[in-house]
Amino acid sequence: MALNYRAYDGYFQDDELDNLAWAPSTPLHDYAVAFLKPTFDTANFRPVGHIYFTLMGRAFGLDFPPYMTPILAIHLINGLLLFLLLRKLAINTWSALAGTAFFVLSATAFDAYWKPMYVFDLLCATFCLASILLFAYRRWILSFVAFWFAYKAKELAVMLPLVLLAYEYWLGKRRFAILIPFFLASLSFGIQGLMFNPNKDNEYTFRFTPEALAATIPYYTQRFLFFPWSGLLLLPLALIRDRRVWFGLVATFCFLSTLLFLPGRLFEAYAYLPFACAAIALSAAASRLNPLWLAAAMILWLPWNIRHQHRELKEKLALDDEAAAYVQQLGAWVAKHPAIRTYIYDAIPRGYHHWGITAAWNISHNAGGMPALWHDWDSVAPAMSRETVALGSWKWDGKNGTLTVLIHSPEK
Repeated sequence: MALNYRAYDGYFQDDELDNLAWAPSTPLHDYAVAFLKPTFDTANFRPVGHIYFTLMGRAFGLDFPPYMTPILAIHLINGLLLFLLLRKLAINTWSALAGTAFFVLSATAFDAYWKPMYVFDLLCATFCLASILLFAYRRWILSFVAFWFAYKAKELAVMLPLVLLAYEYWLGKRRFAILIPFFLASLSFGIQGLMFNPNKDNEYTFRFTPEALAATIPYYTQRFLFFPWSGLLLLPLALIRDRRVWFGLVATFCFLSTLLFLPGRLFEAYAYLPFACAAIALSAAASRLNPLWLAAAMILWLPWNIRHQHRELKEKLALDDEAAAYVQQLGAWVAKHPAIRTYIYDAIPRGYHHWGITAAWNISHNAGGMPALWHDWDSVAPAMSRETVALGSWKWDGKNGTLTVLIHSPEK
């Protein structure tokens, strides 16, 4: 993973701090209950992913580098699972290696293996790939268990039964009855999700409209090879009379389909699992080529990929540098003034949201429930009138940041 060693130089973004503010204090019993229950969780508690934040938070606190080792390890495990699946599909070794390298090295879903927040996407891919591989070996029960793990990592796995149906139709023995438990679980979770989803009109809301597709399709197709609509280059592969190619394309579309109706949540990491499936289609198609052509394609692609990866890592590390400066200065101030419970702020690091500031404030106190308020919220005036508060102001010049915090006491 020489291309990704600088991931250790990063820092927590706001979603990661939000998880670290509560997950480490969650009893392990709650994880077991959430994992076993067959109901949709309206609180968006994903036990298979959140257990990572619980264990890492308890062990390492806000020491960022250790968080990256399991993230990169999971990514490599996913590459291994993909390779094993490709070989099970009777794709020759060189084509399987090329497809795996394309997946593992690509910057298409760069954030997925650079930011701890996307451990959910990584683990969902892990268990989806494991489920498909076990299904291919006719290990039905273990495949279902892996499917359950995948869903409890991220809801995207609800589409997995359709992928398994495609496998059984084109590459299996068409024993469709074995898929009944998969579809019953998927339908149950899917219907519950549509009925009880608390996100009625926000960025998490599904929007089945042409306007949604107009936003999502260009975004995800551009991520494939980093030029507009490059993902559409996969479509001509459907003309190849190879069921393995068709399976990979159908799997890609199945996992991508739900993302196409979430225009408020456009994140490159979400393309991680669909991209793994696209690698199946590409590997199957490449297996029909002379290995020299395959080697030439990889040699041409790698510098282009590295160029875009370096561009993105510079942007991400710049944001992380600012976040680290802010959180560390806030923590140092709290260490000197631990009795002040309310924080009011007028500027935040780029890319941060209010929940990240609240999380940083609470983590600094090693407590929960302490308010951090944006300066023009209605709740600010009452807070300032009844208690001593901290007033924070942040300035960043592109390289260095200064957090100025004043203490305001109510007038008597």
